[in-house]
Amino acid sequence: MKIRTHPRMGDIHIGDEVYSYRRQLFARVEEVFPAAVCVKLAALDSIAPLAVSLDPQLWRADDIENLSVCRYCGGRERLHLERETGIPFRICERCCVVPPRDRSLEQGRWW
Repeated sequence: MKIRTHPRMGDIHIGDEVYSYRRQLFARVEEVFPAAVCVKLAALDSIAPLAVSLDPQLWRADDIENLSVCRYCGGRERLHLERETGIPFRICERCCVVPPRDRSLEQGRWW
């Protein structure tokens, strides 16, 4: 039996940020599998007060979206954050309809 890689897993690498729609969390990828990723989430330890532990979790490929690539074309170059969504989605300059604001214009007040 041959193991097939899920279509969403083709462009996910270790170190990428992924968003879980099911858990409404985002985390960094620690390991990549054919149909899932392993992420580590910080959790408060119930035994020792104020102790934090890193808990590994497997997130299914159907439940995640890669945040380290352009959400429209999948490119990895010249990415900017989409601030309107509340989720740190990224979009490249080529796919961006409205280019990011120039911070120098905001400080200079041209009007």
